[in-house]
Amino acid sequence: MGRKQNRSSLGRIQKATRAHQRKFTTTLQDIARQSEPGEWQTEIIEHPPSVPCGDEYNALQEILTTTSGVFWKPRKRKEYIIDSSQLKPWQILGFEHYADYVGYSQTNGLSGHTADLDFLFNDDKENYND
Repeated sequence: MGRKQNRSSLGRIQKATRAHQRKFTTTLQDIARQSEPGEWQTEIIEHPPSVPCGDEYNALQEILTTTSGVFWKPRKRKEYIIDSSQLKPWQILGFEHYADYVGYSQTNGLSGHTADLDFLFNDDKENYND
């Protein structure tokens, strides 16, 4: 003889509530894991100033000698190396905290958060077109 299913509404609601509590704790664990931000790594390399060569140098010297109050101050050339491979996807989109990203996604119906209601309907299938 098979196991008798609980057909009362109260039993189904209690079962859904227990499932929701399990899902809620796993969601909090996921948020805790995802909320650790990555690092934006920037490296600045300074190179010595380059001296103009040939005609550029002659023109510069002519301007400096003929005009009073004009001087040439060579500047160091800076090279910026930016590594964003450590950033999380929610940081790339401009959010400071993962919770802000999740809230924005749920508010606007993005990111597939519709699976949160599956525990109510006991629907574990991935294909809903059947």
